[in-house]
Amino acid sequence: MVLFRNKDKVEAVRALKEVRAALEKRGVSVTLADGKSTVKALKKCDIAIALGGDGTMLRCSRAVAPHLVPLLGINVGGLGFLSAVDLSGFKKSLPQILAGKFVVESRWMLCVEVRRGNKVVFGPHAALNDCVIRGGEQARAVTVAVDCEGQSVATYFGDGLIFATPTGSTAYALAAGGPVVMPNVNAYLLAPISPHQLTARPLLVSTEHSLNAQLKRRNPYDKPQALVSVDGQIDHCLRIGETVTLGRAKLCFKLLVPPKRSHFDLLHEKFSWGVR
Repeated sequence: MVLFRNKDKVEAVRALKEVRAALEKRGVSVTLADGKSTVKALKKCDIAIALGGDGTMLRCSRAVAPHLVPLLGINVGGLGFLSAVDLSGFKKSLPQILAGKFVVESRWMLCVEVRRGNKVVFGPHAALNDCVIRGGEQARAVTVAVDCEGQSVATYFGDGLIFATPTGSTAYALAAGGPVVMPNVNAYLLAPISPHQLTARPLLVSTEHSLNAQLKRRNPYDKPQALVSVDGQIDHCLRIGETVTLGRAKLCFKLLVPPKRSHFDLLHEKFSWGVR
């Protein structure tokens, strides 16, 4: 079993000792994710565990997805929407986890790359939550033109645009006014960020098609600045003439969750969904 942890969280460092001790007590071989040895360990393990919050889960998803290793999140952060249990819940559920009674949910991911002509200048990167194009250091609105395989979708003018997976629909896209999308829906969610257009609304587009986005000038003298961000963790300064291409990644992230827990249960627990 491979253990990931958020080194910047004191709680994660403390929890690591307890989790490792509990696993080794039951005869489980444990490898701490650290550097090049992580890839070798992931090729041999059955389960990986992430200690931290949602940011840690996003980072770890890119590491485990190529190896098809299910990831169990132990929340020692804030919301922990992607985590299966907290530390006390892990200790109670450990027999079930080792007995293979936790459920593996497959979550599709975005594939993001930036091209300048025929040259790839960024990526390809996998994103579990989203790809965001937003204004750079200047506090100015930006113009982003989006097409779906050559057909114009819209030209957005505002603080930016979020391209989210169903998994990411409960993250930044939700704060931008987007809907909650069930994990098994095969559609991208486009959510404008503070649009300067009354007609700009969130939109779902089938993953059967790829999307392209370009930063545009509003006038010949305009010098827009924008940033492309993958899961809020990998960034690229977007220039005029570059194209952001988004498609469904071939990689599939496997999330380990408690048995009989539905996505609706998660919404009730984390968001008090439907509660007055």
